[in-house]
Order: sequence, then C-alpha cells, then structure tokens
Amino acid sequence: MWQTTFLVAAGVRFSPRSMCDVWYTGTKRLTASQRATLEASGLSVHHVPLIETRLTDAPLPTRSFDWLVVTSQNAVPALSDVPRDVRVAAVGEKTKRALEAVGFTVSLMPKTYTGEALFHDLAHVVKPDETVLFARGDLANTDHMGQLGHVVDWVVYETVGRELTETEAEALGRVQVLLVLSPSAVHALTPYLERFHGTWYAIGEVTERAVRQVSTLPVRVPECYTMDALIQCVGEDFS
Repeated sequence: MWQTTFLVAAGVRFSPRSMCDVWYTGTKRLTASQRATLEASGLSVHHVPLIETRLTDAPLPTRSFDWLVVTSQNAVPALSDVPRDVRVAAVGEKTKRALEAVGFTVSLMPKTYTGEALFHDLAHVVKPDETVLFARGDLANTDHMGQLGHVVDWVVYETVGRELTETEAEALGRVQVLLVLSPSAVHALTPYLERFHGTWYAIGEVTERAVRQVSTLPVRVPECYTMDALIQCVGEDFS
C-alpha cells in the first residue's frame, strides 16, 4: 500500500507518486464542473498558475473607430473609456460574455475561436473606409491584422511569467498531464522540461506550436479551442 504524503508549495498540495497528477497552469481557477470532470476520471488536479496579466494603462489611442476587436477576456478591464455603442468582434464565448457583462454588444464571433478566424470573418464585413481598434495583450498574434485596411493597435495588458519553486520543480517529474492555454505558460515551463515526461494538452494552434518547439512529447489539442473542450479531451483520455 502506498503511503500518503504531500508536498506543499505556494499553497498547492502535490499528490503522492501513486496518483495521476494534472497541472492546470491558467490564471483563472477551474469551475467546479470542470474540476469534477477531471476528478471523475481518477485525476488529481492542481492549479499551478505560471503567468499573470497586468494592465498597461495605455490610453485609448483614438476616438475615431468603427470596430473594436478583442481576442482575450484579459483585455476587458482596460476598456472603460471605449464607447458602448461601437461594433464589437470577440474571439470566443468567454470573451463575449466578459464584454457583455460591462455593457458591450458583440456583433461578430467566429465559429472557430481563434484570432485567425476572427480577422478572416472581419475582412468580409469591415468596409474599406472603416477603422478597427485592436485591444490586445503584448504577446497576441498580430499576423492577421494585415487582412484589414485600417487597424489601430492598442496593447492594453502584458503577460508576465514566473519561475517554479524548488518544490514545484521536483513535483513536475510526477505530473502526467500539463494543461497549457498560451505560449507564455509553455515558455515559463521550458527551463524545467527535462523533468516532465507526460502529455501536453493545449488550447489553440499557437500554443501547440509553442509546445512542439520545445518538446517532443505527445500534444493533444481539442477541435474546439475552449477550456471545456480541453477538459473533456483529458477526461475522455483517462476514463
């Protein structure tokens, strides 16, 4: 019989070697239903946030624009000075809900929750003489901005990674599943990857590419780029 012992670091309890550990590295906590889905598959879930976002306090760069584009709910707190009657394009359901919660009406959301799909759809509805304000994080993909004629770039938050504690670095060797939501989380883990021998679960093609650049271990990416889809993917693999 295995003896139950725990390591504690930064308020996180790590389970013994006999259990299957999952690290969720996002900044926001999992919902009760998401955690329950993983635990129902016999997984021990640990929230180990690796990045944090900070508002840049950059002022609204223009007062004359026709569309607001938001590709992350992290940008929403920076939008207090943006008129609520502007047409808004959101990358996905969670970003849409965050925008609606502060008074915006979302006019466009792609079926596939990626920046590429969002700008592709925008290119079909934005008129040549219209201006688009892109409120984004400092690490957001800007390759797709060229699809539109007039885009004002507005960096409203920055992403900052952190180092693992010694206890966390040691515990990583017993982790079977890493849930990563952004390239920033992958970069934060990169110095410790010789310890990890499990499977990556990533949201989105950009995060997947970041993983494949630093690791040859298996990478699972759900077809739908949402946290619920990622959780379901893990649950099915371990059920």
